[in-house]
Amino acid sequence: MTGAVAKQLFVLNGMLALFNLLPGFPLDGGRVFRAMVWGATKDFAKATRVAGGSGKLIAFGLISIGVWSAWRSDWTDALWAGFLGWFLLNAAQASVAQVTIRETLAGLCASDVMNQEVPIIPANMSLEEYSGEVLRTGRRVHLVTMDDRLVGLMNVGALSQVTREDWNMNSVQAVMVPRDKILWAAPEEPLQRLLERLISADVNQMPVVTHGEEGSAHIVGMVTRDAILRVIQTRSELGAAMAGR
Repeated sequence: MTGAVAKQLFVLNGMLALFNLLPGFPLDGGRVFRAMVWGATKDFAKATRVAGGSGKLIAFGLISIGVWSAWRSDWTDALWAGFLGWFLLNAAQASVAQVTIRETLAGLCASDVMNQEVPIIPANMSLEEYSGEVLRTGRRVHLVTMDDRLVGLMNVGALSQVTREDWNMNSVQAVMVPRDKILWAAPEEPLQRLLERLISADVNQMPVVTHGEEGSAHIVGMVTRDAILRVIQTRSELGAAMAGR
């Protein structure tokens, strides 16, 4: 019994090792293939696209094997092939998309897309008043001040954490993000890295700050995830249009 199990594990590990050597990115074999294309073309983005395309072809092949196995009622092989194909397809698409985003945002920084109109509200504003401000202006994030000092950041997410009945009894200061927990961006921060930080922290906006000689901070704008995504969409559409000429 032990020998049979060991044999099955040996065969399974061997199959996985062979699968990992296929020239489809992001498998190990695909990474080697990308390195070869990169060496030949001296273009990392192109090499990733070629290796990612190879990965997609292999993925579709595995999915086809899964469909054929299912047609033959061999459900074990069908499930394995289908799962591996689906996994590889998603991984290859994500890898190519990441390179596309890197190319699209190349050369751009936070100051290129920030909104220089930074809305400010007082800390003693009630949540009821704040909801009216949001509805009136459509702005979903505001900086909070007290005696002309920045004390925090308020957004619709923080407002929604308080029940509607308690809006009149609570001020913005009670639920805002305090100043020491606000994530900042520098005007010269590359846009790709800023987008990665926004996604990693699961926030939709970030103030852009410059620092004075004495350590003072001055807010010069606000960058939102939506603004970065619009830049990606616009530059991708423009690039496609120019390539079609």
